Amino acid sequence: MDIMSVTKVPPPSTEAVVLCIGKFDGVHLGHQEILRVAQQYTMDGGVLAVMSLWPHPLWVLAEREEFQHALTPSSQKWTWLSQCGVERVYDIEFTRDYATTSPETFVYEHLARLNLKRVVVGEGFNFGKGAASTTQELVDLCSDIGVPVTVVPTIKVNRKKISSTQIRKHVEAGRVAAAHALLGHPYELTGTVVHGDAVGRTLGFPTANLSGLDEFVMPAPGVYEALVRTHEAKSCQSDFWYALVSAGYRPTVNGNSYKVEAYLMDYSGDLYGSELTIGFLHRLRDEVRFPDLDSLVKQMQQDEEVARARFGLLQTKQETKQAETR
Repeated sequence: MDIMSVTKVPPPSTEAVVLCIGKFDGVHLGHQEILRVAQQYTMDGGVLAVMSLWPHPLWVLAEREEFQHALTPSSQKWTWLSQCGVERVYDIEFTRDYATTSPETFVYEHLARLNLKRVVVGEGFNFGKGAASTTQELVDLCSDIGVPVTVVPTIKVNRKKISSTQIRKHVEAGRVAAAHALLGHPYELTGTVVHGDAVGRTLGFPTANLSGLDEFVMPAPGVYEALVRTHEAKSCQSDFWYALVSAGYRPTVNGNSYKVEAYLMDYSGDLYGSELTIGFLHRLRDEVRFPDLDSLVKQMQQDEEVARARFGLLQTKQETKQAETR
């Protein structure tokens, strides 16, 4: 996929382009529908492209901290967009200067350079200074440069519009199953495995501690069932493992900072320096301060039994124990 970093005006295109415009944070079911509709217009030729911007305007203009982080930071967004058939991304750096762009300038000077075959947006799309211009204004302005616009109706679940803001709230509240339903895929964090304090290992639950998560929306503190994809540093191989994930402050061991650590069931090996992607499937319980480490271990054992039963791994654990006693 071709990714073009744009500070303001995109470079001209010689190829015909079917362009989707939006933030596409999360690449949720609504975004996927926009891309599906747009792809139909490329059947007889044309490049499927997305014009997306980051950082979030509400972080740049209003410093609203909840919009400082993303459901899908850039690298993950590009991966999901590529899987949806996108061939080109115009990655707009949103700044206070860019925010002053008028609707006319955006269409007549920016979009007109792209050899557009069609523009496709969601029905809630707004653009221009103050995001004050609507899809109808986009239709009218694009007609001046001979470009048709398709407005895709909003996807709803239980009569509520799917939005990145709604999904963000689900994740921050720990409702990862609800986020999964609206994203069409598990909510994911990708980070690098680093050395921790080895508390999990001493308790019989060796965990992979993740760093490099600063750009992500973080799930509420708690214990989660997850599917983890390992990207081994010394090979190109990726493997998947069912896991228990602790996200939070580890109050029982007097932790004072938010950490994410994953216990990969039945895994044995060295992951230090490797990249891990955690796909959150289900929230097991809240984070709890236990009176002692023995109580913590007992709860962790119970968590593992519940997770193994849900994942169908009880037989695997029994076979492992039998092999160890031979």
